[in-house]
Amino acid sequence: MIEIDEVEKGAFPDESLPVDMAVMRRMFHDNPALVRKFGLKFIEVATDTLVEMKAAQAGKDLLALGRLGHKLKSSARTIGASGFADLCEALEKAGTENNWSGAESLMAEIPVLLERITQQLENEFSNMSE
Repeated sequence: MIEIDEVEKGAFPDESLPVDMAVMRRMFHDNPALVRKFGLKFIEVATDTLVEMKAAQAGKDLLALGRLGHKLKSSARTIGASGFADLCEALEKAGTENNWSGAESLMAEIPVLLERITQQLENEFSNMSE
């Protein structure tokens, strides 16, 4: 179990959940319907953006990758997916610094973490009353 002080320090072990649900609950005033709505919307937007990212990667369009990373960064922080937001921010930075190898490395991590986020949120919402 992760203690509150560890959460505040950001000291998540690798096997921890990728979304801090407390962040999303606070953001949406403990309204389960809003938490669910915005969590599902994040999954939808992030999944669509990942398709665009893969196309930009295939086209070796580093600037587009950076812009797409920027696009997801804030919404990831809003739902409490800080690790994912950090990857998106690093992708944005790789785009501005013309760092193709860094972008390639991040593009190997982003889909994996998005899948973990999707699984976590789907599990949370299946246990949540409407």
